[in-house]
Amino acid sequence: MIVECRIDDLLSLIGKKLSMKKLEDTLFLVKAEIEKIEGNIIEIEVNPDRQDMLSTEGIARVVRAFLRFESGLKKYPVKKSGKQIIVKPGLNKIRPFICCSIIKGIPSDDELIKEYMHLQDALTSTHGRNRKKASIGLYVYDDLEFPVFYGPQIPEKIKFVPLGYEIEMDGPTIMKDHEKGVEFGPIIQAHKKWPLLYDSKDQVLSLPPIINSNYLGRMTTETRNLFVEVTGTHLLTVHQALNIITASLAERGGKVESVTVEYPDGTTDETPDFRPENMTIDVVDINAMIGLDLTGNEIIQALERTGFGAKLVKVKQVQVLIPKYRMDILHPVDVIEDIAIGYGFDNLLPAMPQTMTLGKVNPVTRLKNKVRDLMVGMGYHEVMNYIMSSPELLNDRMLRDRPVVTTGNPKSRNYSVLRNSLLPILLDFISQNQHADYPQKIFEVGDIAIPDESKETRVDQVPSVCGLLTDVRVNITKLMAEIGFLLRNLGLDEHFTFESEVNSDFIQGRSANIKIDGEQRGFFGEISPEILSNFGIGYPVVAFEIFLPRSTDWTH
Repeated sequence: MIVECRIDDLLSLIGKKLSMKKLEDTLFLVKAEIEKIEGNIIEIEVNPDRQDMLSTEGIARVVRAFLRFESGLKKYPVKKSGKQIIVKPGLNKIRPFICCSIIKGIPSDDELIKEYMHLQDALTSTHGRNRKKASIGLYVYDDLEFPVFYGPQIPEKIKFVPLGYEIEMDGPTIMKDHEKGVEFGPIIQAHKKWPLLYDSKDQVLSLPPIINSNYLGRMTTETRNLFVEVTGTHLLTVHQALNIITASLAERGGKVESVTVEYPDGTTDETPDFRPENMTIDVVDINAMIGLDLTGNEIIQALERTGFGAKLVKVKQVQVLIPKYRMDILHPVDVIEDIAIGYGFDNLLPAMPQTMTLGKVNPVTRLKNKVRDLMVGMGYHEVMNYIMSSPELLNDRMLRDRPVVTTGNPKSRNYSVLRNSLLPILLDFISQNQHADYPQKIFEVGDIAIPDESKETRVDQVPSVCGLLTDVRVNITKLMAEIGFLLRNLGLDEHFTFESEVNSDFIQGRSANIKIDGEQRGFFGEISPEILSNFGIGYPVVAFEIFLPRSTDWTH
């Protein structure tokens, strides 16, 4: 992720004068890099998991801690505002969660407003999964009448002036005519009612996660007090997004106040919550993973340089206080990585390994590379596809019923299994590229996964090569010649044979098995019309697939 900052603004937030060389070296040691400097603008690349660094404020906070200008756990005092958010029944299956904060006394000018908007967009597109799991809204606090209500509404009854417009629109019109409605509307359009945020004077704040009100959701250079809300489908994600943006605004000098969210079942949630998480890690485990012999005090100093709170508990354990805006900390290993960063990668002394080894290319990799060279030499173009696929593609369209390796809790059915053959993958590829010139000759060299209970992992990972040719007319005899050329140049002359075989993938009488030293290692033929119809392919196709060995380069 690229974060664009104004250099003078960044140095002001850091609180010390730094040369560009010192800033560049420091950023590199905290896993960030300067991509470009133009005048007063600097572009900094940060790791996607460090979403707390997607703003000038977040980067400045990390640099301050690392250079010990302000090390240790950053505390953001939160005062209870007494304000309420009332969640109405009916949102459980739509967008059930909301978290809010109030920030008073923030500075505001045209450049800062742009930065606030940039952080809002960056968080919703990354942490919020493009607004599906969480979306953020910023509003002028002084224009609101509390309590604020969050509830479902019939689309036609939703009426307000959306951000960037001067005319009132209803819900369906926003979805059809507003650019944000067109882009993000599918997130909620399937529901009969849509979520709506409005205050006690029936002023609409927003239609989450689509668009804010043009009146309440437009910041100006006069804005000093902000109301921040985050809605979403996953409560932890919503909390984390609120903590990140609230902490960033507080870095500008804003005073944070909490809001009480009241749910229909009677439960309440006071947000934001900056109370740190606790984690206890053994000193022995820390040193074993880093490869150093750090004392407890050295570990604490390293943790404080990366923004953690820490103290020794017992003799060989460290209690770590994790900031609530650090959602990348999921396991003790994540903390140990930050200990190494805090110690300083530049302080690690190089050492010769105790054992010497010589590296070389794995035999199966060497074989794959040779197959690629031969296929390209025959005029085929290489394609590379994901190893994950769908059962519809692998079996239903191919009229097969072969076992597949499934994944647990898949995010999409389109990527819910591991491919058990390369042929359906290439057929799907050409079905989506029928606009390209013909003939089309493509191939892929890659692994397939076959369920096998005899294996330790219960999966047999088999390297394969698949070639495919489609044109107005195809010639299976020419395909046989190309397969023969491939196998002979792999050192298999007089070791392979073709034997006619009925295969449901191909037209009867136009298919055969490929045997090497009497063992079936592949097949080829002309794809059956039924399968071509399932893929929507209009031209005939001939194809082959060969299963490669893993322990030999097939040199005879």
